[in-house]
Amino acid sequence: MFAFLGAIQALYGPLLPGLQRTFAIDTSTVGLIFSAHGLGALLGISVPSIVHTPLLARRWLSAASGLVALGAGALALAPSWLTVLLAAFVLAVGFGIHVVRLNSVFVAGFGDRSMTMAQLLNASFSIGSIIGPVALGLAGAPSQALFGAIAACALLLTPLCALADRASRAATTTLDAAERLSGDWARTGLLLCAFVVLMSLVVGTENAIAGWTTTLALAAGYTYTGAANLTAVFFGCVFIGRLLAAGLAHRLRTSAVVIGALVCVVAFLSVAVFSRGAPTVLDETGLALAPLFAATLVWLGASVPSMRHGNAVVIGGALVGSALFPALVGRVIGSFGVAAAPPAILGIAFAALAAAAVIQVLRRKLA
Repeated sequence: MFAFLGAIQALYGPLLPGLQRTFAIDTSTVGLIFSAHGLGALLGISVPSIVHTPLLARRWLSAASGLVALGAGALALAPSWLTVLLAAFVLAVGFGIHVVRLNSVFVAGFGDRSMTMAQLLNASFSIGSIIGPVALGLAGAPSQALFGAIAACALLLTPLCALADRASRAATTTLDAAERLSGDWARTGLLLCAFVVLMSLVVGTENAIAGWTTTLALAAGYTYTGAANLTAVFFGCVFIGRLLAAGLAHRLRTSAVVIGALVCVVAFLSVAVFSRGAPTVLDETGLALAPLFAATLVWLGASVPSMRHGNAVVIGGALVGSALFPALVGRVIGSFGVAAAPPAILGIAFAALAAAAVIQVLRRKLA
């Protein structure tokens, strides 16, 4: 399911030209589909924390698959641009529920292997983000009708999600029990805020690199095909990094994985600032960024076990970072030129490293 979600997210960009032609809209208007997806995903991440019914508590993954199928089917048949946006929003609600629920289950349900399993879960998302655009290219000139196939796939995956709901019940029961424990809410709340900032900066760094690598490569003299391929290479590096992290995670403390990876990110980006081969160095940064999303969630679970629905709050922070920081880098580029992008992204990474250091200090004070 996570690979399928990765493919869906990666399809929106390549579909933009077809949507523009179909609905006769301009570039700024067609970009609203990303806003619809982001808002829907943010709501989906929050829904399991807001809605408390026995029926849904045991069927979140099945319900999420149904929402993905409903949204995708509506998007395939949408007669107007407003309908497309509403359908994308519904699809994204299911997307967000899957993201928070599956990550929570994997972080809570595998004991000492949680880090390894969470890395493999997110590696599967990377597989989908690579395969999706490739399949789209093989399809020729796809249109919104492609979402009919996505709806069919979501329906086919729903029985597997029902089995996963049953299999994960023990893990989520344990997680819910842990979240109801009392604690020092002032200090644990401060620690949770630090994790939100950290995740926002981590995902912001990753999305800024993914979003601006092609632009940097074009400025460096690459052809459009070569520049676009560099973005694919970045996602490939993220995938490889997650597999490597899954193999090594059980041998290292979670805090060491997060802080060590951030040090490597800062080192790669420092080289990119002073290197004429900046686009290729940015690609290699994906290896260091790869373990951070899952490792941060595992670190959160170990640090703030008493904070109810902490995963949803922190993943919500990730969505904010994914929207905010690439846009800020774009403003920097607009003001100072393309060469200013690597230093701007390096600044975001430095801030993430500082946030991780603050978390480490706060954890020691709470111990």
